Formats: sequence, C-alpha cells, structure tokens
Amino acid sequence: MYSFRVEASVLSTRTLKLAGNITEISRAGLYEDHWERVTVFVEGAEPLYAELRLPNREGWNLGQRVLIVIAPADADDSGQVA
Repeated sequence: MYSFRVEASVLSTRTLKLAGNITEISRAGLYEDHWERVTVFVEGAEPLYAELRLPNREGWNLGQRVLIVIAPADADDSGQVA
C-alpha cells in the first residue's frame, strides 16, 4: 500500500496543479525509445485518468513526490511533450 497526500488546486482559470508519487519504474527495454517509464499515481484525479506513465529522463525515484501541471496547449504545441 502506498501512502501519499494529494493536492489539487486551481492555480488560475486555465491551469490545474496535481501532486502525486511515483509508484512504479519500468525497465527501459520494454519501450521502443529505450527510456524507462515512471508511473505517477494521483489519487483524487478522477474522473481524469489517475495514473500517468512518463519517460524517466529526469532520473526520478520510486516514492518520489512530483507535481503535475495541466494547462491548455497552443495549437503549435500539439506534438510537443515536456
């Protein structure tokens, strides 16, 4: 069982801040781009998908607390992943 505190608050009328913890790290060899993936679990994010899988380019660790900011993308940012 994982324990974590969730913060969900509106930063402005156009952004949302969610906090969660990294609950799993997959092996890099499972993906075509050879990056390992971290799974971020955000309790209380329903009806949003409460789990995100992101490339671990930053070297995050299991159990580490992370902040997710959701904001509208410009039309020209549609293929960009930060």
